[in-house]
Amino acid sequence: MSTISELNQPLHAWIRRLRIQRALTWSLRGLIVGLLLSLAVGSLMLYQTKILRAEFLALVLSSALLASILFGLIAALRRIRPLDAARRFDLLFHLDERVSTAVELTRLPSRIPPDLLDRQLADAVTAARKVNPRRDLPLQTKPREALIAVLCVALTSLVWFRGEAMFQAAQQARNVEQAVQEQVTQIEEIIQQIEANDALTDEQKQAITEPLKEALQALHDNPSLENSVSVLTNTGEELQALSDPQAQQTNEALKEAGNQLANQNGSPLESVGEQLAQGNAVNAATELANIDPSQLSAEEQAQLADQLNALAESLQSTNPELANQLNQAAEALQNGDVQAAQQALDQAAQSLAQTGQQVASSQIASQTASQLQQGAGQVLAAGGGGQQASQGNQSGQNAGGGGAGSGSGNESGESQGGNEAGSDPIAQNNGPGDGGESSYEQIYAPQLLGGEGGEQVNLPPSDPNSGEVIGQGPTTPGSPGESTVPYNEVYSQYQQVNNEAIENGSVPPAFIQIVKNYFDSLKP
Repeated sequence: MSTISELNQPLHAWIRRLRIQRALTWSLRGLIVGLLLSLAVGSLMLYQTKILRAEFLALVLSSALLASILFGLIAALRRIRPLDAARRFDLLFHLDERVSTAVELTRLPSRIPPDLLDRQLADAVTAARKVNPRRDLPLQTKPREALIAVLCVALTSLVWFRGEAMFQAAQQARNVEQAVQEQVTQIEEIIQQIEANDALTDEQKQAITEPLKEALQALHDNPSLENSVSVLTNTGEELQALSDPQAQQTNEALKEAGNQLANQNGSPLESVGEQLAQGNAVNAATELANIDPSQLSAEEQAQLADQLNALAESLQSTNPELANQLNQAAEALQNGDVQAAQQALDQAAQSLAQTGQQVASSQIASQTASQLQQGAGQVLAAGGGGQQASQGNQSGQNAGGGGAGSGSGNESGESQGGNEAGSDPIAQNNGPGDGGESSYEQIYAPQLLGGEGGEQVNLPPSDPNSGEVIGQGPTTPGSPGESTVPYNEVYSQYQQVNNEAIENGSVPPAFIQIVKNYFDSLKP
């Protein structure tokens, strides 16, 4: 007599086989979904230059494996009811509903005659044992789905092997992003150091940190290569304008005088000299203010007067006001007027402190400007412009530097090329202001600077009786001058050279937009 357990053995074996088949089928579908999803996302990010080669590979592998495993597990673990499985197997193995009928009858044994139930179970077990699952239920995939998976792999491989240029562009973009972030971190540190510097006044701190904070905001808003280089360069120029070349000379003079004073052991200004020699003019001013002439002996007062005169002489050319106050203090000491000497020393200390603050502000502004200029070069190099920097500068001069050249005409009518444009960048958006029309800048343009074979732009001979040079206005008759024309008359020709340079690849890609913006700002 057969039992339900004997029927459950092949039925459970079939169900396990069915789970494996489902897992295989849906794993392949999950692989297709993962490949398509990773290919779409990866291609979009690659188009936006936001993904590297290794990251693209990691995205494809992780998406494909994760989707394949997830789909396979869900399909394998999904519940399969025995009665539904029995009906499916009856249809699949052509068992004429033997197994499903037996399963249904065993669920209502009290309503089914025992002999009928036994015969049904026996017949179902006999039919089930004739089934070979490996033969009748093979593990297989649909050819169409397998072909789709192969096509997805082929497309992914095509992007992998043929996207070298885009991967390089993404690497450059990532390098630029990292370089910009380094500059942001450096600027933040500089701002913190400036705000913690006691040698600067609040106004000086604000004057230096305000351009830096604006640069930080600009870098956060648009960290692209062109914008980052432009922001760092322009901010460096703003800070360089805050520095005073005279302050460096004053600082050197103070250090030299400080070395001489520091070598005079036991003298009244020894401590002042030590601070000056170390470049601490503010601290030196504090030491100078602490000197009390009334507490000095006559010999020490005389020595102090001599030192003050020597210090004043060394600072006469760089800081006449401070030198004059030091001379007044020395003269008061020589005259025995201690009170006047004290007042003059206090005034000199204040002037020295102000000088120290100005020197410190100028040095910090200059150093920060230099750091920003170096940072702009690092960002440009990170974007692949380091090797083409010299070529880019030369192309920029050839394409747009003509407006800055100058030259002199001679009596024979021959012309000499103007001097090469300076290294300082030309400010943008330098068109007329709101006040109305303004005259065009006069430039010397005997020929185009964009290469040989260009159209000559020479001035017609002027009337010797008029005493005027065409395009320049009245001049002193007979005095040598420059042959100049309004730049709007030659702008279009330089613009043509610029366009040709961009089209033939003479201008590196990193500079194209910058050159275009430059010519747009000069457009009449």
